[in-house]
Formats: sequence, structure tokens, C-alpha cells
Amino acid sequence: MISLLAKWLIPHREQVEDSAVRRAWGALCGFVGIGLNILLFAGKLAAGTLSGSIAITADAFNNLSDAGSSVVTLLGFRLAGKKPDAGHPFGHGRLEYVSGLIVAGLILLMGVIIAMSKVFIAKDKKKAALADAAKATVAAAPAAPAAAAAPAEAPGSAGKL
Repeated sequence: MISLLAKWLIPHREQVEDSAVRRAWGALCGFVGIGLNILLFAGKLAAGTLSGSIAITADAFNNLSDAGSSVVTLLGFRLAGKKPDAGHPFGHGRLEYVSGLIVAGLILLMGVIIAMSKVFIAKDKKKAALADAAKATVAAAPAAPAAAAAPAEAPGSAGKL
């Protein structure tokens, strides 16, 4: 699919030594990636919502974050292609690395947030399990004394009136 789009959208697409052609390839792949990740997000969000699956919904937001990462990468790619100026006599090429670092930081931040939420969920589940055990103990407690307090029948009196 990318090759077909490149045939239509990138003139001289085989000349990858040319920085303009490389930027065009990067932009094409970035925009296609963003579009597909947004479509995946919408489909998975709908499927997760309809099915009530937290895992599918979480995967939908993973696709949305991938689209966001692609936007940062595209922006870095575009800024890195700027010509040298007075403040940057060697150009802006290092911005590609900076955008990669930003994407890596966002991925790391997302991982920390997910890990923290898992810890809180695990603590809540443990609290919920303890609460359920306490409820079961409290519910069973009145039945035990009542059974112990019931008068026992005298031997041989079963069934006699």
C-alpha cells in the first residue's frame, strides 16, 4: 500500500539520497501510520465498549498513543529538515534525535502510569477480597450461635408428640 501511495505522491521516489525524497517518504509513512492508528483506536474503542472488555479498551488507547507518537516524530522530522540559519549554522538535523527522545519519554511515562494503576488496582482488589471475607464471616457468625443455642431433643423423643 505504501509503495502504491509513494508512486502517486512522491516524485523520484527511488532517489533516497535526496533529502527532500527522504522527507517525503517519512511524511507519507507518518501520515499513513497516524491514520491507521486512529482507525484502530476507533474500532477497538467501539469493540471494547460494546463488549465491556477493559483489555480491548486499553489496547485502543495504546493505538491512540501510537498516533500521538507519530505526530511527534513527524514534527521532529519536519523541523530537522529546516535549512541552516544564523542560530543553527549546521542545520536542525539533531531534532530528529530530540523527537525520538520525546517519544521514548512518553512511552516510559505511559508505562509508569500503567504500572502505578496496576498497583492501585491490586491494592483495591486485596481490600475488596478482605471486605468480602469479612462480610462472609459476619454473615455466617449469627448462624453459628443460633445453632448452638437450639435445645437438643431428648433421647428417644424424636417423632413423639
